[in-house]
Amino acid sequence: MGTGSIANDMVQILKQLPDTEVIAVGSRSAEGAKRFGNRWGIPRQYGSYEEATSDKDVDVCYIATPSLRHPQDCLLAIENGKSVLCEKSMAPNHVVATEVLDAAKGSNLLFVHGVWSRFFPAMRKVREIIESGEIGTIRSARASFCQNDGAGSCSALLETGIYCAQFLQWALGDPGAAGSEDGTGPVVRGACQTLHESGNDEHVTAIIEFPGSKIGSFECSLAHCSSRSATIYGSGGVIDIPFPFWCPTQVKVTKMTGLGSQQWSVPEIHEFPLPSDIVALPTADGDVPGFNFVNSQGLAYEAEEVNRCFRSGLIESSSFSTQQCIEILRLISDIGQFAAN
Repeated sequence: MGTGSIANDMVQILKQLPDTEVIAVGSRSAEGAKRFGNRWGIPRQYGSYEEATSDKDVDVCYIATPSLRHPQDCLLAIENGKSVLCEKSMAPNHVVATEVLDAAKGSNLLFVHGVWSRFFPAMRKVREIIESGEIGTIRSARASFCQNDGAGSCSALLETGIYCAQFLQWALGDPGAAGSEDGTGPVVRGACQTLHESGNDEHVTAIIEFPGSKIGSFECSLAHCSSRSATIYGSGGVIDIPFPFWCPTQVKVTKMTGLGSQQWSVPEIHEFPLPSDIVALPTADGDVPGFNFVNSQGLAYEAEEVNRCFRSGLIESSSFSTQQCIEILRLISDIGQFAAN
């Protein structure tokens, strides 16, 4: 559902996965559905989302509509008995997210929030390094995702800040913990923002305290650039994830010891190449437009996880559980409220 830039990237991924068929496209207009469907060889072309979600042969709906529509489009798919992979952000806050997730759970349907970072092999390596104690006790982490593109059109917190927040949760939280639901989750200790004339936040910084006295900080913006990298700090060294940290292919570990932690080891670099069997596909007219976003080949990790969960009869992915999803959107809401006061 949806025919924008990310849908153009995802359809190329889905058409290359085993035992996966893209059989239908839904758009807000018949013309849009026909244009997209003809371009990518999709046989069933629906000029409304209602028609698309009503197709009895569709198992999973990929929601790539404008983000403000995500909750209603997710609920429409769920009401029609479809499992859902929804692009971020799935909702503007944790209250709406809970409504959608409860609807999916009540219908025994798979729902995956498409924060694709969680499914990259490099992210699993980060957790492995943390849990091994290789850089000692983890005390803090930071992330920066600022781009000079889109200011005013939407919330920077929901567009790029969500990647920062989920990274801090992954680095400083306990993936197996219940999180905010039991009152032991992360707490926003500071935040400030700059608003665009449209009323949307365009630049936000935040400080978050995680259980165990761990501190996370991040900056997000749609009005200026940053390195778009992330770092985790331990008592015995650091883990660096360079650009693009939200869809990473490299993890660098540097150990630090001695007086003033001034003795640095030779960095250990872990590389995770993108799937070599995923390539940019030609359209029906023979053009090869390529991918719109950096490392879009990595969308395959997310899509493969959805396939695995669906075929296993699961209703959520352990890589980004329902509770983790709600916790992230609660953090986003809390940051926005703190910054506004």
